[in-house]
Amino acid sequence: MAVLTPGEIPTRDLYLHVSLRAKFDDAVTYHDTLRTSPNDFVLGRGTLVVIVRYAPKKWLKWLIRRQDNLAGIALLIDDDMPSALRAPELPFRYAVKTAWRYARTRRLLGQLSSEIWVSTPEMARRYARFSPRLLEPNYLESKATGEEMTVYFYHGTWAHRREIEWLVPIVRQVQEAIPGAWFEIMGADRVRRLYRGIPRVRVVHPMPWKDYLAYSGTVTYQVGLAPCFDTHFNRARSHSKLFDITRLGAAGVYSNVTPYAGKIIHGETGYLCTNEPNMWVAALTRLLNDEELRTSLYLKAKDWCKESCSSLLI
Repeated sequence: MAVLTPGEIPTRDLYLHVSLRAKFDDAVTYHDTLRTSPNDFVLGRGTLVVIVRYAPKKWLKWLIRRQDNLAGIALLIDDDMPSALRAPELPFRYAVKTAWRYARTRRLLGQLSSEIWVSTPEMARRYARFSPRLLEPNYLESKATGEEMTVYFYHGTWAHRREIEWLVPIVRQVQEAIPGAWFEIMGADRVRRLYRGIPRVRVVHPMPWKDYLAYSGTVTYQVGLAPCFDTHFNRARSHSKLFDITRLGAAGVYSNVTPYAGKIIHGETGYLCTNEPNMWVAALTRLLNDEELRTSLYLKAKDWCKESCSSLLI
């Protein structure tokens, strides 16, 4: 089996790496389509190729010339890329780039793909005409030993700028209520300006997925945030933030919308909150002040994550 990815991205590790390693051991090869040429390796007869999200045209044309010798070509998608331009919550440049990547290779992907693999039931519904295979994210273990400070965090990219902005008054109130708490968020200068003046906020510069995975495996925090607005684009998103938050040893607070409603058991594997700031402030202050409750939510969420990881039946 050969897996083609546009760099080292979360989709590869969350949906494929663990499952494929368990099932096929070293019989799977991974190829970065942005840094290597298709002529750098040989595809054996009967190989199954998995394209993660998209691939450059030169790779797709190269595959077309060889597809008669392949066992099949599967396309794994974890965002509804065609609808990105109709998603006003996305940054304009991000939306254009995402939609453009899909549009310029759509015809070639259509010629190649024998299977579609998707990340959520909503994605499966939207692409039902292709009879897609639904995957579950894998739980990636952390090797962290602990963190003395009380830290709650939101590790979302600028693609979630509306959530980042929405959290500002919530964080300000929580910081006033709990003088010992620290809040950590990913971002650059725009995020620093948003949170300027709020005490004990640390803004960590965005990093590539490989670095983030290593970083998140060295720390243990108390509470993780997963705000999400109920939009057409977001309803197709995965609940992978549950896995990210749990990997950091934290209890999670999630928006009570798809993709988290139906996955989180409120009061058992996390907290589900409507998107009202006062609800989030109350949930955060309670969890940050109650170690026993946090631990219970985290441990049950960890068990759920491990149990929900599905093996790929290839």
